[in-house]
Amino acid sequence: MIRRVLMAAALAGAAIVVPASPAQALYPCAAGNYCLHTWYTDSSRTQVRGTYSINCEGTAYRWGVQQGYLVYSARPCNDPPPEV
Repeated sequence: MIRRVLMAAALAGAAIVVPASPAQALYPCAAGNYCLHTWYTDSSRTQVRGTYSINCEGTAYRWGVQQGYLVYSARPCNDPPPEV
């Protein structure tokens, strides 16, 4: 009986410890693609806050703060790079 009460108290306490805001889910990156998630301070996209990318070899890179206005882009690895 005491074990049930302690278990219920532990579960109730765990339910209170919740992040203040839900984590923003990332878009999935299909194999054979270069994928880039870019976070901006607002929808005008004038200031980058952070990035998360997955290169053609499947290696992930993170930089800055992954929070704010998210823009996602992907391109096939066998496509030529975009012209500048």
